Amino acid sequence: MAEEILRVEDLTKIYPGGVLANYNINFSVDKGEIHALVGENGAGDRVIIRPS
Repeated sequence: MAEEILRVEDLTKIYPGGVLANYNINFSVDKGEIHALVGENGAGDRVIIRPS
């Protein structure tokens, strides 16, 4: 079994005024894996990296 080095569960970001950026995002990264986060401008991909 691979060693899990990062786990994100139920990540949700709602901006003031009720603007929903991301809802219930879940993912994990195992040791040795390479992942890419890709999204169009305004898709909410930056919010996963910097949720605050």
